[in-house]
Amino acid sequence: MTGKIETTIKVFLSYHRFVGILLIVGAIGYMVMLSDPQFNNRCYISEKALSPGVVEEQFNQVNFINDYYADVQKMYTVKNLESGKFQKWLEEEMQKIGLDAYTQNFTFSYPLILGEKKLQGINAVGISRAYRAARTEALVLMTPLRAADSGAASHERRTDGSVALMLALAKFFRRQTHWAKDTIFLFTEMETVGLQAWLYAHHGESSLLKPSISVSDPPHRSGSIQAAVALEFAGVSGWQRARLHVEGVNGVLPNLDLVNTVVRIAGKHGVRLELHGSDRQPALLLRSLLYQASGSPASLHGLFLPFDIPAVGLSGEGRAASSSSSATRTAGAVVEAIWRSLNNLQERFHQSFFFYALPAIDRYHRRLHPPLGVVLLALALAAIDSLVVGFGDGDASTKPKSAGGGVVGPVARLCVMAGCFGLLALVAPAYFIRTAAAFRIDPGAGMLIGLLAVQAMAAAFPLMFPNMIVACHPGALRLAACLSLGLSLGAVSLVNFGLAFLSALPLAPVCLLAAGPDRLPAVLRFGIGAVALAAASPIGLLLGGCYAAGGARSLVSAWTCAEYGALQGYVEGQLLGSFTYRLNCLMLLPCWLLAWCQLFARAWP
Repeated sequence: MTGKIETTIKVFLSYHRFVGILLIVGAIGYMVMLSDPQFNNRCYISEKALSPGVVEEQFNQVNFINDYYADVQKMYTVKNLESGKFQKWLEEEMQKIGLDAYTQNFTFSYPLILGEKKLQGINAVGISRAYRAARTEALVLMTPLRAADSGAASHERRTDGSVALMLALAKFFRRQTHWAKDTIFLFTEMETVGLQAWLYAHHGESSLLKPSISVSDPPHRSGSIQAAVALEFAGVSGWQRARLHVEGVNGVLPNLDLVNTVVRIAGKHGVRLELHGSDRQPALLLRSLLYQASGSPASLHGLFLPFDIPAVGLSGEGRAASSSSSATRTAGAVVEAIWRSLNNLQERFHQSFFFYALPAIDRYHRRLHPPLGVVLLALALAAIDSLVVGFGDGDASTKPKSAGGGVVGPVARLCVMAGCFGLLALVAPAYFIRTAAAFRIDPGAGMLIGLLAVQAMAAAFPLMFPNMIVACHPGALRLAACLSLGLSLGAVSLVNFGLAFLSALPLAPVCLLAAGPDRLPAVLRFGIGAVALAAASPIGLLLGGCYAAGGARSLVSAWTCAEYGALQGYVEGQLLGSFTYRLNCLMLLPCWLLAWCQLFARAWP
């Protein structure tokens, strides 16, 4: 009976590659099914105290918005912004309203990109104190400062409308007596740098800032921040459509109750919200995973999430101030309704979920790990096959073994070498950028060319040291490749599910197909495997992702996009704490190299 069971197991494992590919296809089908309403859930509010849309909004001061918008149009220039004149004007206006207002100076130096140059920036902050509480809690309404003539790529990058709207709301909020929390009106310069400087200073942790950023302590403080909303609008009228941003640094998501509150209130006022610019559910889910995998914040709100502050971002083009009261009132009424709901919070957000996916703007799914588990099962079958069959490929007996290390020693040395290539890719970009600057090459181009050179060296490693590959038992090498990839993907999924799942889709199949003999001729088998593994390499995935994302129409534009993406990932890792680049270097690149070595181990007798 035992012999029959062993025979059955061996027969089943002999087809593990076919079964593994079926499992991976099933995982993809599972993720696609999540977009169907039958397999996800309608969003709801778990925190009953929020009660979104219950109260009737009182904001009707359209003249506030129109007046401030006209003043902003006159003052909001690059010259006034760089000199600090505009921030000083903001401070004076907020002081006239009755806010505790101040300006905050900070400096930014990053020798890799800026050389010896130091940039000076100024934030403008105003705090509207609560009337009916001890002022120990606060809400943040913020916008980045982007002047109209700052060379923005498009009209929608301007934030004239957000600045005018926030000033109008500050003036309106001061006349209301029902606020139980302070409201902080924050205007930040230099995008993420200014916001990061203010966040650390507000929490009294300026010493924890990166050495590249220094900031002055704020003269006025508020309480613990309960939630934040970032606005990025060029105009204050025509809010019929807006974009909602949820992903933060490293793919962290805000509490779902905050997202649902914003969606409900926007729907009440006839504002159509879009997530990642798409209404189609499968495409929306894929783009959500892509944003998570990038590790970059979808908007400035994402910098609040590492501080355990739920935050969302709203952006759109909008139009200039309109004489139509209904068209302009919508902007103020939406933000007031959000603030009225957040004002009702009696404790921090905790009732709803922090780990979920949005297949639609009003639907969610939170059981995401099963499809990745199915992919890992495919890798586990390949690893079990190596153990049960006894590291058995048909030509295993022809493989010499290291006299000192047996079966494990050569594979262990190869794993160490693979890790060294990953470490090289992690620490080398600084030298690539400096070398590129010496030859007057763009930093992004220099970094991408350098990373391509590192990957080329890794790919040539089996040719430079063939004895290390020959000394490895093919079954042991297959076991190491499958286990290292499976464990790496499982670990990454705990911190960034999108990165783990999207990396597993190309890497797992090529790792399976690169292991063990098949019936194809050796030359054809090697050629197909080499092309597949090259496409699944880190640089191949970066170029393919840029080309498929829609922003690239040719290989040249895909290369340009990849230059920006590689540089952005590295810089955000240095400044914002994003670990996507580090994970790619220390986990995915070594796993890919082990799969690449399998290909040569099979090709050589």
